[in-house]
Amino acid sequence: MKIINKIENFIYGEALSDGLKTSLAIIIPPIVASLFGDLYAGVTISLGAVLAHMTDTPGPFKERRNLMWLSVLLIFLVSYFTKTINSYPIFLGICLTLIVFFSNMLTVWGQRTSALGMVIMMSMVMNMNDLRHELSPLHIALFVTAGAAWYTIFSLAISTFRPYRMAQQNLADTMIHISEYIRIKASMFDKDSNYDDIIKKLIDEHVVINEKQSLVRELVFSNKKLVKDQTPIGRSIVFIFSDLVDIFENVTANQYDYVKIREVYGDTKAMRKIYNLMNKLAHELKMIAYHINSNKRPKQPTFDFEVELKKIDDAIKELYAEGQKPIVLSKIYINLKQIVYKIEFIHKFFYDDSFTEKKKNPLDHAEHFEPTVDYSLRKLKDHLNLKSSIFRHAIRASIVMLLAYGVTFIIPMTYHSYWILMTVLVILKPGFSVTKKRNFQRLKGTIGGGLVGVLILLIIPQHSIRFALMLIFMLMAYTFIRHKYAIGTFYLTAYILISFSFYSQKDSLYIIQERFIDTLVGGFMAFISSYLILPTWEKNNMNEYIQKALIANYEFIYLVFKKLADNEVSTTDYKLARKDVFIAMANINSVFQRVISEPKGKQENANELNKFTIFNQSFVSYSVGLVKILKKNNSVILTSEHIRLMKKILQLLLQNIRLYGEYETENLPKTIEFGEKTVAYTEIETEALQNDSELIEDLLEYLYEIAYDFTKVGHVFVKEQPLKE
Repeated sequence: MKIINKIENFIYGEALSDGLKTSLAIIIPPIVASLFGDLYAGVTISLGAVLAHMTDTPGPFKERRNLMWLSVLLIFLVSYFTKTINSYPIFLGICLTLIVFFSNMLTVWGQRTSALGMVIMMSMVMNMNDLRHELSPLHIALFVTAGAAWYTIFSLAISTFRPYRMAQQNLADTMIHISEYIRIKASMFDKDSNYDDIIKKLIDEHVVINEKQSLVRELVFSNKKLVKDQTPIGRSIVFIFSDLVDIFENVTANQYDYVKIREVYGDTKAMRKIYNLMNKLAHELKMIAYHINSNKRPKQPTFDFEVELKKIDDAIKELYAEGQKPIVLSKIYINLKQIVYKIEFIHKFFYDDSFTEKKKNPLDHAEHFEPTVDYSLRKLKDHLNLKSSIFRHAIRASIVMLLAYGVTFIIPMTYHSYWILMTVLVILKPGFSVTKKRNFQRLKGTIGGGLVGVLILLIIPQHSIRFALMLIFMLMAYTFIRHKYAIGTFYLTAYILISFSFYSQKDSLYIIQERFIDTLVGGFMAFISSYLILPTWEKNNMNEYIQKALIANYEFIYLVFKKLADNEVSTTDYKLARKDVFIAMANINSVFQRVISEPKGKQENANELNKFTIFNQSFVSYSVGLVKILKKNNSVILTSEHIRLMKKILQLLLQNIRLYGEYETENLPKTIEFGEKTVAYTEIETEALQNDSELIEDLLEYLYEIAYDFTKVGHVFVKEQPLKE
């Protein structure tokens, strides 16, 4: 994508939109209040807007609305309560500990309630000072609540006037990441590329894609207005997302023995043409994503993909003419052809309002894809034990916050003592790896932003220029803080320092010293506590994630085998199983990322987890590969060897699942009716069917080998003796 396109994509993107919305909501109250001679009132109102912003995360409008208004109520209650007990430090410390514990326990109900918990804690921490002591606790609480209500109304009003914008932006973002996945996958066909590096990049990108797809799925299928909408824009979002998921499935299905392919065909024209086409497909998806993001119709395809496909077809035919049998390249060619067709479908949705793709309407099974959250108290009760990582984190956070509160009475430079507590809240996460990462990001951002802020205050005395720079830094801070934390912290620190110059009597150098010390102290306490106080290491949850991945594999491959055996399988059941297996795969990949970020002494079975991650990705890809054969032919002929391998694969997977202990899923084991489709291989008549039969057998053998590899790795995880060949 050209630089100009990247800039425009950023301008129209969700990050800048969110940053602009938040900045306006925060800066307007002080400007208006200053016109009436009370800047401090405006700053206090802005504090409420900052707090309300924390719960304003992408998601269905109804859930956002309910959560934000609930946060407004809680902001008032917590602010009033905190200001009332500020004069009783011991009691305040006890209340802080309890509120931190219960706020962290809200995580059991998901990310949104976790954000609500953060708002509660921040509401308390940011009111633990003597600023505006001339006002009563009720007045301050009302000012803060007014800011929270103002932000909520402002944000929801924007969403009401632009109901599909969030879905569009996140759909485009997902498409960009899938295009990047295709670009990385294309490197498999470059014999000079590093195979291990490609695998790692694919795993990392898959984690991001899963998060993006889950969010878009929620935005699309939980939005009743969008689901019922028959306008071109609403219809296109739903169908394009469905096609995008299919494209990702096709790319994932391109899983073969690439080491062998590169050895045999590395220098051939066919490999180079495949590499070129995949890069062009990635580019085309990015261009479509850019136009979706900017709310424009994409231009016609940049490349003539029919010509590109013909080049590959001709190159493969040349190999056949030379006496080779590049069946695997032919299958890759067919897969790429399907991706080209899907991209053409996406283009048609923009230019033909009456266009209907020959596929089941995604909205026919929309209710099955709506995320459901169990808000029962039983779920909270189930986590009230030391086996729960959420419970351990809640205790850890409570202890550290109490200690940090005590430290504020010891360290001399703590006029803004809540900075230490805020640092602990922002940095301390349930997992060690995330805490470590956040710590370094905040430290880098604070140092860099502090230096820039002080430099501006020293060399620019004009208040008008300072104010303009402050607005720019504020906009950048709230644009990046959720997406690139280090960059967001950099701008946030500079913005805070400049803003203090307008209403604080403190020297700028004093403020940056205080913020730097508070960041160091808070960061150190958060980091060391994640290692010493009820630490949660990924090795403790590893087996649970692995078992869930195996169950998802079993459920998915079972449906694939049913389709191969011509048993009835609904599109909804298949897509739900596909969604679950991709989510489980991304979760395993994410666990591996966190494990390798932990201290070396805590990375138990990291090598085995790496193997499992690669095995798992290959298993899912080969499974999808079987579906692609079926989609091409509508039906296939199974041999007795096919059925034998299918049964052995299911049996091995079931053994692996049971290896990790009890499990919660539907009826396992399951049975398949193979009927009378079974024939001997010699009875298959045409060469095309024989080739498909050979490929099915190859894929089944690969799946069986991986299932056996699962078993060998599994015995290492559960500390049992591995099976003998």
